[in-house]
Amino acid sequence: MNHLKIVWDKITNNGVDEAALGRDLVKIRLLNQLIFIAFINSLLTIFIYFMTNESIEFLLITLANIILELSCITATYYKKHHITRFLSCWFFPTLMVGYILILGGNFGEVSGFTAFALINFIIYNDKKYLQIASVVYPCLLFIASKLYVIEYAIESVSEENPYAEIMTFVVVIIVLGLIMLLYLESLRKYEAEQVVLIQSLEQKNNELQSVNTELEQFTYIASHDLKTPLRTINSHIGLAKRHLNRKKYEEVEIDLNFVSQGAKQMYALVSDILEYKMMSNQEDTYEELDLNEVIADVLSGLKILMVERNAEVLTSPFPKIRGRKRDFTILFQNLIENGLKYNESKSPKVELNIEITENNIILVIQDNGIGIAPEFHHKIFQFFKRLHTQEKYQGTGIGLGLCKKIVSNYNGEITIDSSKGKGTIFKITLPKSIYIPTTIEHKSIAENMV
Repeated sequence: MNHLKIVWDKITNNGVDEAALGRDLVKIRLLNQLIFIAFINSLLTIFIYFMTNESIEFLLITLANIILELSCITATYYKKHHITRFLSCWFFPTLMVGYILILGGNFGEVSGFTAFALINFIIYNDKKYLQIASVVYPCLLFIASKLYVIEYAIESVSEENPYAEIMTFVVVIIVLGLIMLLYLESLRKYEAEQVVLIQSLEQKNNELQSVNTELEQFTYIASHDLKTPLRTINSHIGLAKRHLNRKKYEEVEIDLNFVSQGAKQMYALVSDILEYKMMSNQEDTYEELDLNEVIADVLSGLKILMVERNAEVLTSPFPKIRGRKRDFTILFQNLIENGLKYNESKSPKVELNIEITENNIILVIQDNGIGIAPEFHHKIFQFFKRLHTQEKYQGTGIGLGLCKKIVSNYNGEITIDSSKGKGTIFKITLPKSIYIPTTIEHKSIAENMV
């Protein structure tokens, strides 16, 4: 059995190049199998000829079949698959007519021509007009040859109703045609679903790769940034012990200040990491959200900083949207706080505005701070990418990375327009699908803290 399987596989894969054929691979293998079966059948027919002493025409047609089959096998071997397709789909049915004319039928020709029509339908399924022609051609050949035999060689027809075979053939072809059309329709739907599924899987795979890359970077840099304040704390605790032993209490106080700063830095970093983790794990459940209330809560939490910096935050009326309160709290808090913190003006100022377009909601946060040079614009949204030292401006380097991730989760985009010393404008573009239209005019929130 194993030897037969090996031989059959070689016959099936005659002239097959899997990389080049693509979807035609199945058709070529099907033709290889059918042509080989037809070749064996022709050899058996030659044997029957010598046993039954049929006419010389019968022998000639059989020999023509053998030549055609060998031609197809050779063309396939040399990968001339279009020649094999042409010969098998158009010449085989033509030669079959010869048997009908010689024998008068009754040798299973209905099954043969039905098989021709079905095979042609499958082989030319990617070429609509050729498919129709290749199916109609054997059908017409069969009907025409049977009518000729009925009309001019009625004595060879043994059935009481000489048209029975023709009617049977027509019914079989119609039924098969309907079945194949239903099959193709189901196949098209399946393929369309597969395309959507593959695209979805590719998108998920890309997202997963992006998340994995981000997590690797996040883990590495987070561990590095956590070590720095730990080293500071450990070092100054050691110094504090020495200073205590030497009773240099003023030096101990300096060391404790460094320890306190390191602890605060670690606390801020761990808090931001937990913020990132909570944001990544939250479900896609949106609620009705009044952005005016969110901004008011954020400004309430920044009052001390605003008093210390003699800062001013102005905001125009904002609409209601569908979203997560936590997301927009983090978003506004980071952008407003950055505008106040990275600001050397005597009166820091941050302005919040909104624009509703046909397709988008555009949030604009503008400040009069120190600005960001254009060559650093692509870096500021990366996690732990800081442009200043801890001594000058304290921070973890996570805030703007969180803002970008939040905006991305809403299928939006955040951009920056800034230059050194000329303030910064952050523009957040969100899809209008989250917008909740309302006729109520929201009161403007203005915080003037002097």
